[in-house]
Amino acid sequence: MSVKNASGSLSHALSTVLANTGYSYRINGQHIVINKRDNNQGQIQRNTGARKKVSGTIKDENGEPVIGATVFEKGTKNGTVTDLDGNFTISVSPNSKLLISYIGYENMEVTANNGMNLSLKRDLKELDEVVVVGYGATTKRAMISSVSQVKAAELETLPITNITQGLAGRSPGLIVQGSGGGINKTSTISIRGGDTPLVVIDGVIRDYSDFVAIDPNDIESMSILKDASATAVYGSRAGNGILQVVTKKGQSGKPQFTYNFNQSYSQPVIFPKTLSSYEITSYVNEALANDGKALAYSDEVLQKYKDGSDLKNYPNFNWKKAVLRDWAPQSKHNISMTGGNDVHQYYVSLGHIDQQSLYKTDSHWMKQTNFKLSETVNLKDIGLKISADLDGYLQHTRSPYTSTSSSYYGVFSHVINKLPMSNGLNKYGQILNGVTDNPIAETSGEAGYVAQKNAEMTGTGNIIWSLPWVKGLSLRATGNYRFYQIDDKSWRNDPMSYEWDSTEPMSSGEPLLNQTMETGRTWTLQYFAEYQRAFGKHSVSALGGYEMTYAYGHSMGIHRDSYKFNIDQIGAGPASTQTNSGREWESGREGFIGQLKYNYDNRYFVEGSMRYDGSDNFRKGNRWGTFYSGALGWSLGDEAFMASLREKNIINMLKLRASYGEIGLDSWSSPYSISRFAYLPSYTLSGTGYVVNGNYVQTFTEGALPATEITWFTTKQFDAGFDFTSLNDRLYGMFDYFYYKTTGFLHAPNAIDVGYTDPLGTSLPKTKTNGEFRREGFEVQLGWRDHIRDFKYDVSFNLTKYNQLWANNPDEALSSQMNPYQRTTQQTGYYGVMYHSLGYFKDEEDVRTSAKPLNSTNLQPGDIKYQDVNGDGVITDADKIRCGHSSFPTANYGISINLSYKGFSASALFQGATGFDMYLGDSFSMQSAQAPTTPRYTFQKDYWTPSNTDAKFPRLVSSNSVNGNNNTLTSDFWLINGAYLRLKDFRISYDLKYKLLKKVSWLSKCSIGLSGQNIFTISDATDYGLDPENGSTNGYYYPNERVYAINLTVGF
Repeated sequence: MSVKNASGSLSHALSTVLANTGYSYRINGQHIVINKRDNNQGQIQRNTGARKKVSGTIKDENGEPVIGATVFEKGTKNGTVTDLDGNFTISVSPNSKLLISYIGYENMEVTANNGMNLSLKRDLKELDEVVVVGYGATTKRAMISSVSQVKAAELETLPITNITQGLAGRSPGLIVQGSGGGINKTSTISIRGGDTPLVVIDGVIRDYSDFVAIDPNDIESMSILKDASATAVYGSRAGNGILQVVTKKGQSGKPQFTYNFNQSYSQPVIFPKTLSSYEITSYVNEALANDGKALAYSDEVLQKYKDGSDLKNYPNFNWKKAVLRDWAPQSKHNISMTGGNDVHQYYVSLGHIDQQSLYKTDSHWMKQTNFKLSETVNLKDIGLKISADLDGYLQHTRSPYTSTSSSYYGVFSHVINKLPMSNGLNKYGQILNGVTDNPIAETSGEAGYVAQKNAEMTGTGNIIWSLPWVKGLSLRATGNYRFYQIDDKSWRNDPMSYEWDSTEPMSSGEPLLNQTMETGRTWTLQYFAEYQRAFGKHSVSALGGYEMTYAYGHSMGIHRDSYKFNIDQIGAGPASTQTNSGREWESGREGFIGQLKYNYDNRYFVEGSMRYDGSDNFRKGNRWGTFYSGALGWSLGDEAFMASLREKNIINMLKLRASYGEIGLDSWSSPYSISRFAYLPSYTLSGTGYVVNGNYVQTFTEGALPATEITWFTTKQFDAGFDFTSLNDRLYGMFDYFYYKTTGFLHAPNAIDVGYTDPLGTSLPKTKTNGEFRREGFEVQLGWRDHIRDFKYDVSFNLTKYNQLWANNPDEALSSQMNPYQRTTQQTGYYGVMYHSLGYFKDEEDVRTSAKPLNSTNLQPGDIKYQDVNGDGVITDADKIRCGHSSFPTANYGISINLSYKGFSASALFQGATGFDMYLGDSFSMQSAQAPTTPRYTFQKDYWTPSNTDAKFPRLVSSNSVNGNNNTLTSDFWLINGAYLRLKDFRISYDLKYKLLKKVSWLSKCSIGLSGQNIFTISDATDYGLDPENGSTNGYYYPNERVYAINLTVGF
């Protein structure tokens, strides 16, 4: 059809075309959406009496049309959107109100009239949001440090036992990697690839364990402080970045109660399936036949394994089924109350976690109770604000005691590696005697336990006085006291065991008991003066202060063994077997802090920070250091020459920033870990002595000489980046480049270094070196948020990528540095120095003509072939080269999707990592010294044969020595790409207050939801029975868990 469009307006043309057709239209960006009219809505309108048609135009502050703004008649579902010219038309009831909303602008409510010309104002609340950074606070608009945030609300309903389990993929620069599941298992946290970051809670430096134990329901905000301008005020401990947490405080108003309940069930993400006894023994025979040896199992024996006709001698025992249940339950409860008035506000919270394990018996669990009380008094007339916070937790964990380790990890390794050819129970279902590392016995209630009770309480008081007679000047004093107590009790007992066909118990060993108690206290005092003023377009801020911390603690231990009775008390054991231990310690720190900030017209920003820090960890002369930073910022998007881009909404906000600083670092991974200066000489008593003149003289070994040069490392940090929003704040993102250089490493000299042997019979002290470690990389975040009527969505992506290397490795010998293939200095992105695999020997000719390891024998097609790097015709250590990628992910990313429609909401978090390898352990690679060296898991069935030359595993051998251990050499053949993508978190919920319970006035909130964690994983590692996040490549660790949960939140 053709339409004559005199006005030239697209909206006019569409209205003409669709008139009396039963269809309506809306313009969304560059798209025109045609919908069938809602007949029910028309019926409602006809039944409401006389209606009128009103129209209007909506523009922004620059006079530009706002396209796609939502216009609703208040109290109804009657609505429309503006067209390309910002125009709208809607039929409404007389005297009705219109509600107008658009992403990035403040909502507006107006009386419905015809011919309205409306102007929306930019919503600057997000830019003016206060962010706590260091010892002060700033707004997002004025912040030029590299700081990212994790939305605290996203953590409250997660089925996690500690906060570290819920952070992966949520923030650029924050690298989180699981290290196995289990009771209250923590994930490894790194900021930009560094070691464990410093934790600051409510402005006070706290122990990392406090961060792990905090209830997510009590968190108001969480910030990740990454660059020197954000961390310099924390001085000698800030080199690894900072996790800064602000807990919830009271809110004015009537008392509001919130109850949060979460019930979850978990199972292993990955659990390698064990082959049957028949399959395992058949593969053993095949390997023996390949090697020309006699078979170990006759056809008759194989048949008995297969049909189960003789379970005593030829069992097919299912260890997993005997020890583990299908699901491990966990429940979480939290109830909180807040309220107050203009003078007094309060917040009270109580939470409880009850976590069980996959073990069938009640041998492994955790129960934890958290509490928090916050009180605030505002005396505005005199400018005084007083607050007091009290928080703490009680935690009780219990784990099985194993014969190899007092840890549940040892138990799980026995479950996964135990072969089905041995029984764990006798014919009556009792623990079978004579079975080594029997996980059924280890998890039984009689086998002993490892119990730990942790108790902690922390109190913080703040007084802030804004001096009435000096505008902008405030004084602040903070006091913090932390007390903790840890009680450990390990009871080892051998449970009753039985012969196969007997119910008479066998004699068991004598129990033993270890018990320790540790208590500690920490006092922190802070005094600050802060001045903040704005003089026209000039804003200045100055902060100065002093902080001191003192810590004291002591521990005692006691041991008794050879118990005659099964009574797990110290007094029940023989005093003659008792041994005691104990220690006591104290430490102190002081720091003087200064910070200056200036900005002009919220466009040009300058900041400087410093801390003069002292620690008694080091001797006099090395105790004090100065750490500092400087930062520049430019709000480029607010410049006059950017006006046209602002008016077209191409740029809404664009801020450039850069910083440099020198920060301290007092922790590093071994062998460069920083220890406390040895103020006192030490010695160790030897187990022998001598008789001199008829008297026994005890011998001892003198301790190491003190390292007089020991002090913190220094990290020089540079950061440059930008933040932006565009297209009416719907498109948002950031980018940062970072570069770190760390120096100050100590090195233990040897005889070659110093030219003589140890003259004192003890180790020489560590001395400073020219060691230098570098790390550089970038992080990026990009997101899009918008809404289509009631449907809202927010999709974002973040990535952190870095590389690191030793610019000068103090422990690498000069000869190694001269080797271009093996040196580690000035090299990055490798797993280790090892042989490079060329795949398999193809045939006998390939075996005959190729270089072979010196000690190899009887090599056959299907054995691993190695590269002869130096071309001398033989494989030796000289042929080892750098291989693979880093053992820790060098690229980490997250994809977040948040959706909402009316009362429904859904979210998904995909988390992944790449740039790292895993080395397949000996059990999973069939190279274990323990028999068999043939398949025991289903994924190992893909081994080399003449008809399967592209297999995952070499040919079967009856023992490693058959080919001179050729296949067990450390090589990149066993490196597996660890890259993975995981659906880390998925949630869907419904707000019952939206419609069903809307009229229940006493109920302020009520929602129910379903969630899951670690739902699926895409990775090459899973083909080898491995979880790429788990720390074990032999399956020895308790696995990461897939979790499904139901959540209920009620407020009243």
